[in-house]
Amino acid sequence: MNLLKKGIFALLITGAIVSCEDDDTIVDPIESTSGTGLTEITFPEIPTSSVSASGDGTIITIRPQGLGIDSYVVDFGDLNSTSDIVTIIEDAGTASYDYPNDIAEGTYTITVTAKSDEGFPDVVQTINVTVVPGITAVLSAPDSPIILDENVYAIFSDGIVSDGAFIPYTNTISGSDFEDGDAEYNEVEVGDIKNKVTQYSKLHGTIAASISFNPAIVIADVFGTGASADYIHLDLHSVHDIGVDKVKITLGGKTFEQTLINDVWTGLDIDFASEGITQIDEITLELGASGTASNEATLNVDNIYLYRESLSVPEFTFDEVASDYDVTFANASELATSYSWDFGDGIGSSTEENPTYSYNDDGLEMTYMVTLTTTNFINKTTFITKEVTVGGASGPINPEIIHGDFNLDDSAMSNAWKIANTTGNSNPFGRSSDGSCAEYDGTDDGSKTRGAKWSSSQSANADGTAVAGDTRYAYQAITLSPNTDYIFEYEYAIVTGGAETNSVVASILNGHYSDSAEAVASNALVAHVGTESKGKFADNSCTGGTTMKLQFRSNSVGEVAIFIYAVTDKDAYVDNVKVYPAP
Repeated sequence: MNLLKKGIFALLITGAIVSCEDDDTIVDPIESTSGTGLTEITFPEIPTSSVSASGDGTIITIRPQGLGIDSYVVDFGDLNSTSDIVTIIEDAGTASYDYPNDIAEGTYTITVTAKSDEGFPDVVQTINVTVVPGITAVLSAPDSPIILDENVYAIFSDGIVSDGAFIPYTNTISGSDFEDGDAEYNEVEVGDIKNKVTQYSKLHGTIAASISFNPAIVIADVFGTGASADYIHLDLHSVHDIGVDKVKITLGGKTFEQTLINDVWTGLDIDFASEGITQIDEITLELGASGTASNEATLNVDNIYLYRESLSVPEFTFDEVASDYDVTFANASELATSYSWDFGDGIGSSTEENPTYSYNDDGLEMTYMVTLTTTNFINKTTFITKEVTVGGASGPINPEIIHGDFNLDDSAMSNAWKIANTTGNSNPFGRSSDGSCAEYDGTDDGSKTRGAKWSSSQSANADGTAVAGDTRYAYQAITLSPNTDYIFEYEYAIVTGGAETNSVVASILNGHYSDSAEAVASNALVAHVGTESKGKFADNSCTGGTTMKLQFRSNSVGEVAIFIYAVTDKDAYVDNVKVYPAP
């Protein structure tokens, strides 16, 4: 249950100020109030110490004192009441009256008539009191908002709670006046986290609280031109015996009634579109129809903010295959409830989530701008556009491997196989006349050709990492048709008489790289460690080499790379490196 602390109030009595915290105990007079010899009532001017305030500051208690008095008639001076006259019959008795608290301040004249059963004449004394009702501060606060920062424009809110502290909303509505109405305004901080809460009191009858905006809030442009808010949220709270049980909220020309549960925070969300609200000049809060306003009639308000639904996040992939005019699109959107595809050729469209579209097959390569537009559940749209290429040469890409035959003995050939950065040697291999006996097209004329060579001083460490300044890596980036099967073919030879671990390592990397260390550490699409040691290619009637054919599938973008190095203490050779579509 929420706890309420006593409100601050003041009681002004003939120029003096008495608070509810003053000691209201009055010391009884020493003189006797009865006895022989009295000939008249003794009733002096009423001292301020005889009057005290309690509750919310509107309950006034008086304790008159005198001699020869049997009773007092106290008229508390409320002209709008018939129950403000109280009789005191006991000795040192008191009289109390609860003044109305639907006004900010009221001054009253208390008239006390002292009476005697002995027939003495009545004696009348008066005292003026100014009653200032207080507001009972609420000690509870609503739950922290959970709407993301980018979707909120705050009017009154501390923001989102994180790790015991508030993270304020970035966007706030400017030009807000929270004291534009006739209701009494107050602001308190609640709890250790110091959650600010607005309080409006004296909501009796037609007295209303008002929050005005200058300039007015244009709903369609809250988040920028053409970027509208969808809802407004308010948290409302009241303790019925000092507040209101129903609230009427008026904004944007519409009126809403909200019943409040006693001492429980209630969240209210208003949908601008369904209510036809396009602009807010002010928000008024007042007692609801058939509602009851009690005592100070206080309404507590927090977390007033405009917000929008999270927009959908459109995304898609597609199977882009050269020469293929049929494209399948795969939706990868978030928070989407509907899909609208524009295939970019001025003809095709679809509302399917994962459509397949057939472009016009004219034998030409064509590029289209495909747009996917998605909606969230309140039909707000967002879109994404991607470039899609179809058609062109028949079949998958057959890449050219530059100097894959290693037949040139110059720097142009070496440059075609260099990786940009390496801690090894900048040369990719040694240029050698001891290449394969086969030509690049596969014909064999019985004599050796040129090839690539690795000596023991150009070898890598056993794990493929570079020996600083020495290791040579052959690298060439190529582009293939995405998601397509290919063959990686090459020949290698290792001179006999070396370690059993001597090897030529050849792989197809999953992407393009600029650093040899990153290439070595990457996960290849296919790799082979060749350890066949039969001599040079031309040895034993041109049977010293080994031919490798490794099948792999290209990645989704078709960007791969050839990567070759040796781990050997004897000379090793590579020749006739090829990549071509799998049959």
